[in-house]
Amino acid sequence: PGRTPDAMDTDVDDAVATGGGGSAAGDLSEEEEEDTVPTVFKWEHGGRRVYITGTFNGWSRQIPMHRSGNDFTYIHNLRRGKHAFKFIVDDEWRFAPDQPTVADIEGRINNFIDVSDFVPYTGDKDFEERASAGMPLPAGHPGRPSGPPGAPVDPNVDPEGPLFTHNLPDLDEYTKEPPPLPPHLRHIILNKAPQLTDTASLPVPQHVALNHLYCTAIKDNMMVLGITQRHKTKFVTTVYYSPCAS
Repeated sequence: PGRTPDAMDTDVDDAVATGGGGSAAGDLSEEEEEDTVPTVFKWEHGGRRVYITGTFNGWSRQIPMHRSGNDFTYIHNLRRGKHAFKFIVDDEWRFAPDQPTVADIEGRINNFIDVSDFVPYTGDKDFEERASAGMPLPAGHPGRPSGPPGAPVDPNVDPEGPLFTHNLPDLDEYTKEPPPLPPHLRHIILNKAPQLTDTASLPVPQHVALNHLYCTAIKDNMMVLGITQRHKTKFVTTVYYSPCAS
């Protein structure tokens, strides 16, 4: 368990041999980036320090994962293909039991992911054609009448406005857990330590984290708020310190 996996099964080896690797955002050319799949890796089994490595980087480097509570995440642009990976949790090689696994020729178990057939969602390209041709619109669309077929249309109702109904939500809707925070929003600049060589230099934030107001837990009667904004190629992060009433 203390050694880096150096051999995988035939399918994984073939994928890596034909370029089934990956790279962090910004390291690929524009043509290569179009053929990559942004993939979120998750570790949800505790630990203090968690790293990840795999065939996407040739098992050459242990990449630190971002911690949020007891969970750890890492986002990587994978080239299409099959990839094996493994976690290093507090200096111990481990695989996630709740994710697909594969064994190498020496019997070591690693996690496995296949992004060969990933198809990104690009929206409904045929919507405008269906609407102009008078074809039925999807249920719930603002332009679709809410009444039965042939029912009179209220002239005071804007067909382009929001659709309101009298349907009451099920009781289960009130007891569901709230949706999880998108992992992209956890990679904020306030959670990243500055570089030791230049404490004034901070990493470039991801665009999805811009214009969001973040706050830390109250500590020593102090709340810290932060927001990052962009002007052309310059990023500005403003931090507010707000004392709480004792």
